[in-house]
Amino acid sequence: MQYPVKYKLMPKENSILAVKNDGMSRDLSIGGVRIEGNITGEAGDVIKLEFKTEYKEGPITAFAEIKWIKEVNGQHQFGLEFLALKEEDKNLIEKMIG
Repeated sequence: MQYPVKYKLMPKENSILAVKNDGMSRDLSIGGVRIEGNITGEAGDVIKLEFKTEYKEGPITAFAEIKWIKEVNGQHQFGLEFLALKEEDKNLIEKMIG
């Protein structure tokens, strides 16, 4: 399943304004997700992401670490490992992928 995602790089310094980007989720799991979209960070950086599903009124919000970045067929993709995810959202993801 694919879901629209909004994400932004969590700046290491408060003086940097992080811009929200739009992308699509791919390969969603309890441990993380692959995103297709522009990325402004690098491996090891932390981003905040939100994605909406038909299973919840508001967005699922998580903090995740960028594990890898690559280009596939002209599309930028990056793999994220969830660092912080609410228990209710974790249970929801289990239902979504189950």
